[in-house]
Amino acid sequence: MTPFKGKLRTRHLEIVLTVAELGNLSKAATQLHSTQSGLSRAIAEIEELVGARLFERTARGTSCTPLGEAMCRHARQLLTGFRKAEIDLAALSRGDEGSLTVGCFSMFAGWPVAQAATRFRQDYPRITLTLEIGTHERLIEDLDAGALDVLISRFSSTVNPQVYRSATLLEDPVVLVCGPAHPLAGRRDAPLAECVTYPWITALPGSRIRGELEMLLHQEGLPIPDMIGALSLEFGREMLMTGHYLWMLPGSVAAVREARGEVIVLTARPALRKSPLAAIWRRDRPSTRQARAFADTVAQAITGQSIHPARVNTD
Repeated sequence: MTPFKGKLRTRHLEIVLTVAELGNLSKAATQLHSTQSGLSRAIAEIEELVGARLFERTARGTSCTPLGEAMCRHARQLLTGFRKAEIDLAALSRGDEGSLTVGCFSMFAGWPVAQAATRFRQDYPRITLTLEIGTHERLIEDLDAGALDVLISRFSSTVNPQVYRSATLLEDPVVLVCGPAHPLAGRRDAPLAECVTYPWITALPGSRIRGELEMLLHQEGLPIPDMIGALSLEFGREMLMTGHYLWMLPGSVAAVREARGEVIVLTARPALRKSPLAAIWRRDRPSTRQARAFADTVAQAITGQSIHPARVNTD
């Protein structure tokens, strides 16, 4: 590979990253407000700058070469840094004291994070607060890229404690719930063998929880229920209202929703391993005062008491 023949610019990084993420030149051209032929010329120019191919064109679309994948990793980090700087500078120009971007695992986006966000805005009105809701896997990538200041999510075995620092906020089991109109609503002590005769809303296929669930049901000689993998509170709520679904939820979230009359928690549940809810930072980046304050505010929403220091794992 020959040395770079020129300077890469922000637009070049945006082009490469967009094409890589969409895997289709036509879709990428639309998103970049370009034509497909114009985008092809731009890619050729970028490849001329770096001295090698970044993409392989096939009948099924466009895929990255090893160099293209490496360029995407750096592009994601650099563009994330630019965007974060824009948010911080805009906040400061408005007279605010800075910004805080929090990632939140979708199953906790209602309670307790919504309550924490309300309290945080009251206590820190001059901090620009942004919440990114998604799956743990995507949010960890955003945390690695610097797009997030702190992540509120499950601290699973896939989170390397040598790379990430955590503050444990809550440990609770996964439970099964049904809607108030479900046939099991008046029989919350129905056995698991009966529960599997109804369709379930569960964790996503390929996840640790989904794998454990299927293994445990198999060990107990029970059939695998008809399952939809979804990590959306809105989707789960709608499915309980429109069908006879059972829904796997964190026990704490289920308890809050049961108190509101939205669901009924069943006593039968698969004995899945607990994963603590935690505030997570990268060890190679200092946690800011605002990020630590948000973690404490989440802890307050969980306990319903005065703020107390979260238990930080520093070893």
